[in-house]
Amino acid sequence: MAFKKGMSVFWSLYMFFFAVPFPMFLYYSINYSGSGQRHVGSLSSPYLALAYLALAVVCWCWLFFRYFRQWIVSPIREERQLAALLKTGIPREATVVTSEAKGKPVDGYPQLAVTLRFDNLSGTPIQETLPVVDMRPGLHRFDTGKPVRLRINQDLAKTPVIVMDGSEFQPDRRRQLVIGLGWFLLLAVVAAYFVFSYRYENQGTGWRFLTFFHPLLVCPITLLALRWLVSGGLGKLFLSNTDAIQLKYAGHRAEARLLEARQTGTYINEQPQVRFELEYEDARGIVHRTSFKKIVDLLEMDITRSKTIPIFYLADQPQTVAFATDLEDTT
Repeated sequence: MAFKKGMSVFWSLYMFFFAVPFPMFLYYSINYSGSGQRHVGSLSSPYLALAYLALAVVCWCWLFFRYFRQWIVSPIREERQLAALLKTGIPREATVVTSEAKGKPVDGYPQLAVTLRFDNLSGTPIQETLPVVDMRPGLHRFDTGKPVRLRINQDLAKTPVIVMDGSEFQPDRRRQLVIGLGWFLLLAVVAAYFVFSYRYENQGTGWRFLTFFHPLLVCPITLLALRWLVSGGLGKLFLSNTDAIQLKYAGHRAEARLLEARQTGTYINEQPQVRFELEYEDARGIVHRTSFKKIVDLLEMDITRSKTIPIFYLADQPQTVAFATDLEDTT
């Protein structure tokens, strides 16, 4: 899919650093001297230590369960949904707008980024860019202007949403195997850290060395909190992927009048959040007034002085809107 993502790889690694290596560095540098002896004066009570241990186990188990679903279960589910989409998806005729080589050839076949123009489920023209491995390049099926048949998922809550009719999907089993082994390796590392911590730190006191600020507890809680923050908390500052899919593939396009644009005082990566007050007329002639917040790049602040802005809206949820530029690769 071609929707803009709110979090970059850099920020993901940045948050991981503060979730795992940084708490571990602080804990061991503060609580242990060069001799390896714990110099913290207080230990947890036996019952409190057991409660911390139970909480740590639950948090790590929940975290690895989430990773298992995301890394292993989701790709397998998408394979099955893709096969079903090729049979039951709503057909649409599309036209190739552009076709460019992208990435290295796959088994000797060119890999392309094909931009298509077609009508969404509400009949609104949209564009989407799909990755394609052309197994028959001699036919020039993806030259500019060529017709292509698509299938759109009726249930936009599921993925994939769109696929080229007649596509063949060949899952990368080697990659899936590597991911699965990586999951088990991480699980083994965490289990080994439990053993290491106990042998290195118990000093005859059992699990009483375990405090709320121990990495065994802080790291999983921080990782879980960051997952929630990005998807449920911080993600609200950006257009969610679910709303974007609904708006793009089932929404109507309209020209909205910009009534007001003002900064909220919130900044993400030094980019301001702006509240937009909009008014637009839907396809039935009904006028709606709505507002929403959006992180605006400093180089795109001219949009706050525009008189009209193209938007997408949902007919059954007229308050749910998004700028067309946030949904389409080319507008």
